[in-house]
Amino acid sequence: MTGKKKLFLLVICLAVVGIVIGFFVNHQLKENRLIYTSHTFGVFYVEEKDFYIEPGDYMEMWVIGYNDAEEDLESREEFKVYIKDANVYNFIEIDQSYFLNISSLSEPGQERYYLNQIQTGNGEQLRGEGK
Repeated sequence: MTGKKKLFLLVICLAVVGIVIGFFVNHQLKENRLIYTSHTFGVFYVEEKDFYIEPGDYMEMWVIGYNDAEEDLESREEFKVYIKDANVYNFIEIDQSYFLNISSLSEPGQERYYLNQIQTGNGEQLRGEGK
């Protein structure tokens, strides 16, 4: 074989290997794709407030509520919002409305929302980590 033929075969082999690797990497990225979702509510009504404590291990705190400004009661979507800081959690009261900003970084259909910022009607503000 001449040098040109060897070079041509080498380029073809590398192209085939590159295409196979590209398809494999693209497939892996599609399966592990995370989606960032963010919502801001001018009137988030808190229906429930709860927590779970695993002694010495971890603690989860959350509220469940909905966008109270939405007029169509049948299509109202409830959100479970996790709170990272106990001071912020203690600040929130049931049957009250708040300005709320939440976000989620998760797989489609498995959203887990976390509190970014909360504000009462009188202007008090806190972020999800108590700052």
